[in-house]
Amino acid sequence: MLVAEFGPAFLGTGGSRIATYHFNSDNGAPVCEQVMNAILDCNRGTETAYGADQFTATLVQAYSNFFECQTFVFPVPTGTAGNGLALGAVTPSYGTIFCHEGAHIVTTEAGAPEFYSGGGRMTLLPGEHRKISLATLEDGLQRHGIGNVHHMAVSALSLTQATEAGVVYELDEIRALSAIAHEAGMKVHLDGARLANALVHLDATPAEITWKAGVDILTFGTTKNGTMNAEAVITFDPAIAQVLSFMHKRAGHLYSKMRYISVQLLSYLEDDLWRRNALQANRNAERIANALRQRSDVELVHPVHINEVFAVLPPRLVRALGEEGIHVRPWSFQHKGAGQRMVMSYCDSIEQIQRFEQVCREPINSEISPPGSPPMIERKAVRGP
Repeated sequence: MLVAEFGPAFLGTGGSRIATYHFNSDNGAPVCEQVMNAILDCNRGTETAYGADQFTATLVQAYSNFFECQTFVFPVPTGTAGNGLALGAVTPSYGTIFCHEGAHIVTTEAGAPEFYSGGGRMTLLPGEHRKISLATLEDGLQRHGIGNVHHMAVSALSLTQATEAGVVYELDEIRALSAIAHEAGMKVHLDGARLANALVHLDATPAEITWKAGVDILTFGTTKNGTMNAEAVITFDPAIAQVLSFMHKRAGHLYSKMRYISVQLLSYLEDDLWRRNALQANRNAERIANALRQRSDVELVHPVHINEVFAVLPPRLVRALGEEGIHVRPWSFQHKGAGQRMVMSYCDSIEQIQRFEQVCREPINSEISPPGSPPMIERKAVRGP
Protein backbone atom coordinates (compact mmCIF):
# COMPACT_ATOMS: atom_id res chain seq x y z
CA MET A 1 0.00 0.00 0.00
CA LEU A 2 1.32 3.43 -0.90
CA VAL A 3 1.49 5.96 1.93
CA ALA A 4 1.77 9.70 1.42
CA GLU A 5 5.23 10.81 2.51
CA PHE A 6 4.46 14.25 3.82
CA GLY A 7 0.95 14.09 5.18
CA PRO A 8 -2.02 16.40 4.50
CA ALA A 9 -2.03 19.42 2.28
CA PHE A 10 -3.02 21.68 5.16
CA LEU A 11 -2.18 21.68 8.83
CA GLY A 12 -4.15 23.08 11.72
CA THR A 13 -7.48 22.56 13.43
CA GLY A 14 -10.60 24.49 14.19
CA GLY A 15 -10.75 26.14 10.80
CA SER A 16 -7.23 27.60 11.11
CA ARG A 17 -5.03 26.40 8.28
CA ILE A 18 -1.37 26.65 7.29
CA ALA A 19 -0.68 26.36 3.58
CA THR A 20 1.74 23.49 3.04
CA TYR A 21 4.64 23.73 0.62
CA HIS A 22 6.87 20.86 -0.41
CA PHE A 23 10.45 21.28 -1.57
CA ASN A 24 10.43 17.55 -2.21
CA SER A 25 10.88 17.44 -5.99
CA ASP A 26 10.23 19.50 -9.09
CA ASN A 27 8.31 16.44 -10.34
CA GLY A 28 5.51 17.56 -8.03
CA ALA A 29 5.03 20.88 -9.81
CA PRO A 30 1.91 21.27 -11.97
CA VAL A 31 1.96 21.30 -15.74
CA CYS A 32 2.58 24.89 -16.81
CA GLU A 33 -0.25 26.74 -18.50
CA GLN A 34 1.37 27.01 -21.94
CA VAL A 35 1.86 23.25 -22.13
CA MET A 36 -1.60 22.43 -20.80
CA ASN A 37 -3.16 24.77 -23.35
CA ALA A 38 -1.19 23.05 -26.12
CA ILE A 39 -2.54 19.67 -24.98
CA LEU A 40 -6.09 21.01 -25.02
CA ASP A 41 -5.62 22.65 -28.41
CA CYS A 42 -4.44 19.40 -29.99
CA ASN A 43 -7.39 17.52 -28.50
CA ARG A 44 -9.64 18.31 -31.44
CA GLY A 45 -10.66 16.03 -34.24
CA THR A 46 -8.95 12.85 -35.32
CA GLU A 47 -5.30 12.29 -36.12
CA THR A 48 -3.31 9.49 -37.71
CA ALA A 49 -2.14 7.12 -35.00
CA TYR A 50 1.27 5.79 -33.91
CA GLY A 51 3.31 8.91 -34.43
CA ALA A 52 2.09 9.73 -37.94
CA ASP A 53 0.15 12.77 -36.70
CA GLN A 54 0.92 16.35 -37.71
CA PHE A 55 2.50 17.22 -34.34
CA THR A 56 4.94 14.31 -34.19
CA ALA A 57 5.82 14.97 -37.82
CA THR A 58 7.31 18.35 -36.86
CA LEU A 59 9.35 17.12 -33.89
CA VAL A 60 12.47 16.27 -35.87
CA GLN A 61 12.63 19.69 -37.52
CA ALA A 62 11.88 21.57 -34.30
CA TYR A 63 14.60 19.77 -32.36
CA SER A 64 17.03 19.90 -35.28
CA ASN A 65 16.65 23.68 -35.16
CA PHE A 66 17.02 23.64 -31.37
CA PHE A 67 20.26 21.62 -31.50
CA GLU A 68 21.52 23.21 -34.75
CA CYS A 69 22.05 19.88 -36.53
CA GLN A 70 20.17 16.85 -37.84
CA THR A 71 18.44 15.36 -34.81
CA PHE A 72 16.35 12.21 -34.33
CA VAL A 73 13.65 12.34 -31.65
CA PHE A 74 11.89 9.47 -29.85
CA PRO A 75 9.24 10.54 -27.31
CA VAL A 76 8.87 8.57 -24.06
CA PRO A 77 6.87 9.19 -20.87
CA THR A 78 9.60 8.85 -18.23
CA GLY A 79 13.29 9.45 -17.69
CA THR A 80 13.76 5.81 -16.77
CA ALA A 81 12.39 4.73 -20.14
CA GLY A 82 14.53 7.34 -21.86
CA ASN A 83 17.78 6.35 -20.18
CA GLY A 84 17.05 2.66 -20.63
CA LEU A 85 16.31 3.00 -24.35
CA ALA A 86 19.21 5.35 -25.00
CA LEU A 87 21.78 3.16 -23.28
CA GLY A 88 20.24 -0.03 -24.63
CA ALA A 89 20.68 1.31 -28.16
CA VAL A 90 24.45 1.74 -27.69
CA THR A 91 25.22 -1.14 -25.31
CA PRO A 92 25.18 -4.79 -26.42
CA SER A 93 24.35 -7.60 -24.02
CA TYR A 94 28.07 -8.15 -23.50
CA GLY A 95 28.83 -4.46 -22.96
CA THR A 96 29.36 -2.26 -19.93
CA ILE A 97 28.36 1.34 -19.22
CA PHE A 98 30.83 3.52 -17.32
CA CYS A 99 28.99 5.88 -14.98
CA HIS A 100 29.19 7.48 -11.56
CA GLU A 101 28.44 5.17 -8.65
CA GLY A 102 25.70 7.56 -7.52
CA ALA A 103 24.14 8.06 -10.97
CA HIS A 104 20.38 7.91 -11.25
CA ILE A 105 20.66 4.96 -13.65
CA VAL A 106 22.41 3.06 -10.85
CA THR A 107 20.44 4.03 -7.76
CA THR A 108 16.90 4.76 -8.92
CA GLU A 109 15.97 3.05 -12.18
CA ALA A 110 15.66 -0.61 -11.19
CA GLY A 111 18.24 -1.84 -13.66
CA ALA A 112 16.57 -0.31 -16.73
CA PRO A 113 19.81 -0.01 -18.75
CA GLU A 114 20.62 -3.66 -18.07
CA PHE A 115 17.08 -4.61 -19.08
CA TYR A 116 17.02 -2.63 -22.34
CA SER A 117 20.52 -3.77 -23.31
CA GLY A 118 19.59 -7.41 -22.77
CA GLY A 119 22.18 -8.04 -20.11
CA GLY A 120 24.70 -5.20 -20.22
CA ARG A 121 26.21 -4.07 -16.96
CA MET A 122 27.49 -0.87 -15.36
CA THR A 123 31.03 -0.08 -14.24
CA LEU A 124 30.82 2.34 -11.31
CA LEU A 125 33.22 5.22 -10.80
CA PRO A 126 33.62 7.53 -7.77
CA GLY A 127 33.78 11.31 -7.85
CA GLU A 128 33.08 14.39 -5.75
CA HIS A 129 29.65 15.96 -6.25
CA ARG A 130 28.79 12.88 -8.33
CA LYS A 131 31.00 14.01 -11.19
CA ILE A 132 33.41 11.77 -13.08
CA SER A 133 36.87 13.28 -13.49
CA LEU A 134 39.19 12.69 -16.44
CA ALA A 135 41.68 10.87 -14.22
CA THR A 136 38.96 8.64 -12.76
CA LEU A 137 37.66 7.65 -16.19
CA GLU A 138 41.16 6.94 -17.51
CA ASP A 139 41.97 4.87 -14.43
CA GLY A 140 38.68 2.98 -14.70
CA LEU A 141 39.33 2.10 -18.34
CA GLN A 142 42.86 0.99 -17.57
CA ARG A 143 41.67 -1.22 -14.72
CA HIS A 144 38.87 -2.71 -16.81
CA GLY A 145 40.86 -3.23 -19.97
CA ILE A 146 39.81 -2.49 -23.55
CA GLY A 147 39.26 -5.39 -25.94
CA ASN A 148 39.79 -8.06 -23.29
CA VAL A 149 37.35 -10.87 -24.11
CA HIS A 150 37.41 -11.97 -20.48
CA HIS A 151 35.75 -8.68 -19.53
CA MET A 152 32.61 -6.99 -20.79
CA ALA A 153 33.18 -4.69 -23.74
CA VAL A 154 33.47 -1.00 -22.91
CA SER A 155 30.43 0.40 -24.70
CA ALA A 156 29.15 3.65 -23.26
CA LEU A 157 29.95 6.51 -20.92
CA SER A 158 26.91 7.99 -19.18
CA LEU A 159 27.10 11.47 -17.67
CA THR A 160 24.30 13.23 -15.79
CA GLN A 161 23.94 16.94 -16.60
CA ALA A 162 23.43 18.40 -14.05
CA THR A 163 24.59 15.67 -11.69
CA GLU A 164 22.53 14.03 -8.97
CA ALA A 165 24.19 16.52 -6.61
CA GLY A 166 22.93 19.47 -8.64
CA VAL A 167 26.40 20.30 -9.98
CA VAL A 168 27.11 20.87 -13.67
CA TYR A 169 29.85 19.56 -15.92
CA GLU A 170 31.63 22.47 -17.60
CA LEU A 171 31.80 22.33 -21.40
CA ASP A 172 35.53 21.60 -21.36
CA GLU A 173 34.93 18.68 -19.01
CA ILE A 174 32.31 17.11 -21.30
CA ARG A 175 34.56 17.56 -24.33
CA ALA A 176 37.54 15.96 -22.58
CA LEU A 177 35.52 13.06 -21.15
CA SER A 178 33.90 12.44 -24.54
CA ALA A 179 37.29 12.39 -26.24
CA ILE A 180 38.55 9.73 -23.82
CA ALA A 181 35.39 7.66 -24.30
CA HIS A 182 35.48 7.88 -28.09
CA GLU A 183 39.15 6.92 -28.18
CA ALA A 184 38.19 3.79 -26.24
CA GLY A 185 35.43 3.00 -28.76
CA MET A 186 32.56 4.08 -26.47
CA LYS A 187 29.46 6.14 -27.16
CA VAL A 188 28.64 9.07 -24.87
CA HIS A 189 25.20 9.31 -23.27
CA LEU A 190 23.85 12.32 -21.38
CA ASP A 191 21.14 11.93 -18.75
CA GLY A 192 19.54 15.35 -19.15
CA ALA A 193 16.72 15.15 -16.62
CA ARG A 194 17.52 18.76 -15.66
CA LEU A 195 19.40 19.72 -18.81
CA ALA A 196 17.53 23.03 -19.15
CA ASN A 197 18.67 24.07 -15.68
CA ALA A 198 22.27 23.21 -16.58
CA LEU A 199 22.00 25.11 -19.86
CA VAL A 200 20.92 28.36 -18.23
CA HIS A 201 23.54 28.01 -15.50
CA LEU A 202 26.29 27.61 -18.10
CA ASP A 203 24.72 30.14 -20.47
CA ALA A 204 25.46 27.63 -23.22
CA THR A 205 23.56 26.60 -26.32
CA PRO A 206 21.98 23.14 -26.62
CA ALA A 207 24.51 22.35 -29.37
CA GLU A 208 27.50 23.36 -27.24
CA ILE A 209 26.46 21.14 -24.35
CA THR A 210 25.69 18.07 -26.48
CA TRP A 211 26.97 17.07 -29.93
CA LYS A 212 29.60 19.80 -30.16
CA ALA A 213 31.01 18.45 -26.89
CA GLY A 214 30.98 14.86 -28.18
CA VAL A 215 27.62 13.59 -26.90
CA ASP A 216 26.14 10.89 -29.14
CA ILE A 217 22.76 10.37 -27.47
CA LEU A 218 20.83 11.94 -24.62
CA THR A 219 17.67 11.78 -22.60
CA PHE A 220 16.13 15.25 -22.79
CA GLY A 221 14.00 15.82 -19.70
CA THR A 222 11.06 18.21 -19.74
CA THR A 223 8.71 16.83 -17.06
CA LYS A 224 10.63 18.44 -14.19
CA ASN A 225 10.42 21.80 -15.93
CA GLY A 226 6.75 22.16 -16.82
CA THR A 227 5.41 19.31 -18.96
CA MET A 228 3.31 16.24 -18.12
CA ASN A 229 5.13 12.92 -18.54
CA ALA A 230 7.03 13.98 -21.66
CA GLU A 231 10.69 13.14 -22.21
CA ALA A 232 12.66 12.52 -25.40
CA VAL A 233 15.49 10.24 -26.43
CA ILE A 234 17.56 12.28 -28.86
CA THR A 235 20.48 11.19 -31.01
CA PHE A 236 22.55 12.88 -33.68
CA ASP A 237 23.73 9.60 -35.21
CA PRO A 238 21.55 8.05 -37.99
CA ALA A 239 22.86 4.55 -37.22
CA ILE A 240 21.81 4.84 -33.56
CA ALA A 241 18.46 6.27 -34.70
CA GLN A 242 17.88 3.20 -36.85
CA VAL A 243 18.39 0.92 -33.85
CA LEU A 244 16.19 3.15 -31.68
CA SER A 245 13.30 3.09 -34.15
CA PHE A 246 12.87 -0.65 -33.58
CA MET A 247 13.63 -0.58 -29.84
CA HIS A 248 11.19 2.30 -29.34
CA LYS A 249 8.36 0.23 -30.81
CA ARG A 250 9.33 -3.06 -29.18
CA ALA A 251 9.55 -1.41 -25.76
CA GLY A 252 5.95 -0.20 -26.10
CA HIS A 253 6.71 3.50 -26.46
CA LEU A 254 5.31 4.10 -29.95
CA TYR A 255 1.96 5.30 -28.62
CA SER A 256 -1.21 5.25 -30.66
CA LYS A 257 -2.02 8.80 -29.46
CA MET A 258 1.51 10.12 -29.68
CA ARG A 259 0.29 13.65 -30.41
CA TYR A 260 -0.36 14.28 -26.70
CA ILE A 261 3.33 13.76 -25.86
CA SER A 262 4.69 15.35 -29.03
CA VAL A 263 2.72 18.56 -28.58
CA GLN A 264 4.23 18.97 -25.13
CA LEU A 265 7.76 18.58 -26.47
CA LEU A 266 6.95 21.17 -29.14
CA SER A 267 5.36 23.60 -26.70
CA TYR A 268 8.37 23.28 -24.42
CA LEU A 269 10.56 24.89 -27.07
CA GLU A 270 8.12 27.63 -28.11
CA ASP A 271 8.94 31.15 -26.95
CA ASP A 272 11.89 29.72 -24.97
CA LEU A 273 9.54 28.26 -22.36
CA TRP A 274 12.27 25.81 -21.32
CA ARG A 275 14.62 28.71 -20.59
CA ARG A 276 12.12 30.85 -18.67
CA ASN A 277 11.04 27.98 -16.43
CA ALA A 278 14.59 26.82 -15.76
CA LEU A 279 15.80 30.33 -14.97
CA GLN A 280 12.99 30.82 -12.47
CA ALA A 281 13.64 27.48 -10.77
CA ASN A 282 17.37 28.21 -10.53
CA ARG A 283 16.74 31.69 -9.12
CA ASN A 284 14.37 30.27 -6.51
CA ALA A 285 17.03 27.79 -5.44
CA GLU A 286 19.65 30.52 -5.15
CA ARG A 287 17.34 32.51 -2.84
CA ILE A 288 16.83 29.46 -0.66
CA ALA A 289 20.58 28.81 -0.60
CA ASN A 290 21.31 32.43 0.29
CA ALA A 291 18.85 32.26 3.18
CA LEU A 292 20.61 29.16 4.50
CA ARG A 293 24.07 30.71 4.05
CA GLN A 294 23.14 33.36 6.61
CA ARG A 295 22.92 30.72 9.33
CA SER A 296 26.00 29.42 11.13
CA ASP A 297 24.27 26.13 11.98
CA VAL A 298 23.65 25.10 8.35
CA GLU A 299 26.09 23.39 6.02
CA LEU A 300 25.59 23.40 2.26
CA VAL A 301 26.96 20.05 1.08
CA HIS A 302 27.24 20.75 -2.66
CA PRO A 303 27.63 23.92 -4.75
CA VAL A 304 24.26 25.27 -5.87
CA HIS A 305 24.35 25.37 -9.67
CA ILE A 306 20.77 24.55 -10.61
CA ASN A 307 17.43 24.23 -8.79
CA GLU A 308 18.60 21.81 -6.08
CA VAL A 309 19.95 22.62 -2.63
CA PHE A 310 21.61 19.92 -0.52
CA ALA A 311 22.23 20.84 3.10
CA VAL A 312 22.55 19.64 6.65
CA LEU A 313 19.96 21.52 8.71
CA PRO A 314 19.65 21.42 12.49
CA PRO A 315 16.51 19.58 13.65
CA ARG A 316 15.15 22.76 15.24
CA LEU A 317 15.21 24.54 11.86
CA VAL A 318 13.48 21.61 10.16
CA ARG A 319 10.77 21.76 12.83
CA ALA A 320 10.43 25.53 12.52
CA LEU A 321 10.00 25.21 8.76
CA GLY A 322 7.43 22.47 9.31
CA GLU A 323 5.46 24.75 11.61
CA GLU A 324 5.18 27.14 8.67
CA GLY A 325 4.01 24.32 6.40
CA ILE A 326 7.36 24.05 4.59
CA HIS A 327 8.57 20.48 4.20
CA VAL A 328 12.03 19.42 3.07
CA ARG A 329 13.10 15.95 2.02
CA PRO A 330 15.38 13.89 4.28
CA TRP A 331 18.61 12.99 2.50
CA SER A 332 21.60 10.90 3.48
CA PHE A 333 25.12 12.13 2.74
CA GLN A 334 28.18 9.94 2.71
CA HIS A 335 30.50 10.88 5.59
CA LYS A 336 28.03 13.52 6.82
CA GLY A 337 25.02 11.46 7.81
CA ALA A 338 21.46 12.75 7.69
CA GLY A 339 20.63 15.94 5.87
CA GLN A 340 18.08 17.39 3.51
CA ARG A 341 17.48 17.94 -0.19
CA MET A 342 15.38 20.86 -1.40
CA VAL A 343 14.29 21.19 -5.02
CA MET A 344 12.73 24.35 -6.39
CA SER A 345 10.50 24.58 -9.45
CA TYR A 346 9.43 27.23 -11.95
CA CYS A 347 6.14 27.76 -10.10
CA ASP A 348 7.26 28.27 -6.49
CA SER A 349 5.34 31.27 -5.21
CA ILE A 350 6.89 34.44 -3.84
CA GLU A 351 5.04 33.74 -0.59
CA GLN A 352 6.66 30.33 -0.36
CA ILE A 353 10.18 31.67 -0.87
CA GLN A 354 9.63 34.62 1.49
CA ARG A 355 8.22 32.37 4.18
CA PHE A 356 11.32 30.18 4.00
CA GLU A 357 13.59 33.23 4.17
CA GLN A 358 11.69 34.60 7.17
CA VAL A 359 12.04 31.35 9.12
CA CYS A 360 15.78 31.34 8.44
CA ARG A 361 16.10 34.92 9.72
CA GLU A 362 14.19 34.40 12.94
CA PRO A 363 16.03 33.19 16.06
CA ILE A 364 15.01 29.65 16.86
CA ASN A 365 14.98 28.20 20.36
CA SER A 366 17.67 25.71 21.26
CA GLU A 367 16.90 22.02 21.56
CA ILE A 368 17.26 22.13 25.34
CA SER A 369 17.16 25.27 27.51
CA PRO A 370 20.25 25.66 29.72
CA PRO A 371 19.75 25.46 33.51
CA GLY A 372 18.28 28.62 35.00
CA SER A 373 17.20 29.99 31.66
CA PRO A 374 13.69 31.48 31.25
CA PRO A 375 10.99 29.22 29.85
CA MET A 376 11.08 28.69 26.09
CA ILE A 377 8.63 30.82 24.17
CA GLU A 378 6.69 28.84 21.62
CA ARG A 379 7.08 29.98 18.04
CA LYS A 380 3.74 30.86 16.52
CA ALA A 381 3.17 29.72 12.98
CA VAL A 382 2.10 32.35 10.48
CA ARG A 383 -1.32 31.27 9.35
CA GLY A 384 -2.23 31.33 5.73
CA PRO A 385 -5.61 32.36 4.38
